[in-house]
Amino acid sequence: MRGLYIRMLIAMVLLGAVYAIPVTVALLAGVPSPVVVGLAVLTVALQWLGTERLARRVAGTRFVDAEREPELHAALDRLCALSALPKPRVAVSLDPVPNAFTVGRSRRHTTLIVTSGLLRALEPDELTAALAHELAHIRHRDVAVATLAGSFAIVLAWAGRGLGELFETGLPIVVAGTLIALAQLPLRPLSRYRELAADRGAAVQLGHPALLASTLAKVHTPLDADPYPLRLPALGLVAPHSSLTRRMDNLRSLTRE
Repeated sequence: MRGLYIRMLIAMVLLGAVYAIPVTVALLAGVPSPVVVGLAVLTVALQWLGTERLARRVAGTRFVDAEREPELHAALDRLCALSALPKPRVAVSLDPVPNAFTVGRSRRHTTLIVTSGLLRALEPDELTAALAHELAHIRHRDVAVATLAGSFAIVLAWAGRGLGELFETGLPIVVAGTLIALAQLPLRPLSRYRELAADRGAAVQLGHPALLASTLAKVHTPLDADPYPLRLPALGLVAPHSSLTRRMDNLRSLTRE
């Protein structure tokens, strides 16, 4: 896990550097430093506290209880007991693309989101494998980094669009797009590594790497692109920057061990 934590630290430092770009531009433009610093601190604080709700809103989710989704909750209860993890809140996104992802800022403040497409596509044992993968992210504490990065892109996209409409110019959209692209550069290696680490963690917990491999193959089959382009770019069982072939090789190596 040391490699994952090092990559998380590097990603956060580089993401902080991207945050510093608009702050520096504002200071150079003559905006009073107390105003700039105050707005920057307020933005980061609101983003940190509201990032989970923002991600749920963008994904169009609704919370579901055990009465509505008994199999989903039963599988999650078993896995949480085995992992000694607090049970995350459970929500469903009415998206036909099979996917699952976890958003939040800590182990005790997380929401596990599954799409309606995933619930339809997977058998009960495959659903358990998908949930084990998401719980591995919570156990590894990488959820907060991915969620914060995803919400950063959302806020920038909304701000760029809103300012562009307000001033009737495309410049804010171009600037926002550039910052989003820069923010994704340090996250791509982390995204790949965190998925591999979660695959290994889930496979070890399940004791059945082949089951997770078949589950990944099934949910990757209909997917040609990120199901949440520019919305939740670093999240998901079907991560946009993770190679299915590499993940399969990773799981096969566990089978041989």
